[in-house]
Amino acid sequence: MKRILILLVAVIGLSSCKPLEKDVFEPDYQNANLLPRLTCWIDQPSFENAYGANSYSVKASNDLRNPYGLTETPYGKGVHELTDKTKLYTAEKRIQDAAEVFYYEVSNNICDMTTRRAGNIVIRAGAIYNKNNYKWSWLSGFTVGLLNIFGMPFCSNTTELEVIVEIYDTRNNLVAKFNERGYSKQDMAFYHGYYQFQRRAATLALQDGLMKIKELIEKDNLLIRTKLK
Repeated sequence: MKRILILLVAVIGLSSCKPLEKDVFEPDYQNANLLPRLTCWIDQPSFENAYGANSYSVKASNDLRNPYGLTETPYGKGVHELTDKTKLYTAEKRIQDAAEVFYYEVSNNICDMTTRRAGNIVIRAGAIYNKNNYKWSWLSGFTVGLLNIFGMPFCSNTTELEVIVEIYDTRNNLVAKFNERGYSKQDMAFYHGYYQFQRRAATLALQDGLMKIKELIEKDNLLIRTKLK
């Protein structure tokens, strides 16, 4: 029994380091009518707040009105421009995941990046609902995790994330704003690891919200393009 427990602990420890699959970050749904090239921005503090991360760290400021020294941009403090090489200064991997998903979506599925730049697109996180269901945990404990090795989940997670996307022209005038709730329900398998399970749920909820917003952008494509000119 001791050997079984040691094996379980070792496998769980190793599985917690298992990276998310590449296709999680690369949704393949592309709008039929693409917008002209837009520069991507992410409101990092809003994602910090949604995920309860509090890991945004910069040099402290002497300004009492801005003690954390967040850089002011046309879209608020702590809003960062994104490229394909951007690495955000945060210990919270779900925020870096969000940046990569958003940049990929805009670059491949929302905009034609070969055109002349026409403005900016900003993503923010709003309210979040995140709940774990441990209905299988008693059976996992009773069987010392043996059934989990063969596919029985430890628990499930339901995540709902408010996704906000704003589009601005080159003069920073607001052209369009979309607000949708993304939904994800995931089972935690033996090989996921608890934190990777949370990352996956958050990423898929974000993608679901972005997919709904992409549909709205497609619907309003002509109006948005007209305002961007």
